[in-house]
Amino acid sequence: MFSFTRLRGADPTLGVEMASTGEVACFGDDAVEAFIQAMLATGFKIPTPGSSVLLSIASDEYRREFAEAALTLNKLGFKLCGTPGTVKFFKDHYNLDLLELRKPVDTADHSACDDTGAPSALTYIKESDVELVVNISEGTTRKDEISSGYVIRRTAVDFGISLITNVKCAVWLVKALDRQLYQFKAKSVTEFYNLHLND
Repeated sequence: MFSFTRLRGADPTLGVEMASTGEVACFGDDAVEAFIQAMLATGFKIPTPGSSVLLSIASDEYRREFAEAALTLNKLGFKLCGTPGTVKFFKDHYNLDLLELRKPVDTADHSACDDTGAPSALTYIKESDVELVVNISEGTTRKDEISSGYVIRRTAVDFGISLITNVKCAVWLVKALDRQLYQFKAKSVTEFYNLHLND
């Protein structure tokens, strides 16, 4: 885990050179259980059903990869919202309705969209019940996508909202939420060794 809350103004994404800094290892009955325990060990806050989840995924490739997870979040009772491209993709391809939010241009951009009246993503993060932001800017070279993604990520970190910037981590998180693995009973290491001795 890397503490972006201490690095004011830094973009809360990790490049290859920093991705292994502060690793957390955890045991679980399967990989998804170990994953969610590792996330919790870093201080990650699990979003509660009924809260809002903001999706901003820049490329169709990653939107397709996250599609089943988005449908699962909807089934679990999360209120889904997203930036225009993400909202349109999930509506057109999966008939999934998300509240549309306007992408911010900079950190002071809190105005609603003149054409649609969609609220600013920044205003929504700061003033509503958003408990998770999934922001995947990989796969795009568009400067506006990269800039607005940075503003969304930085705002999430500054307001203590859980942030996922990797599509595979986002999918695994939703799998864990669907199985309610965040409500696990702690086990000792010897219990895990005993599980494998009986195989």
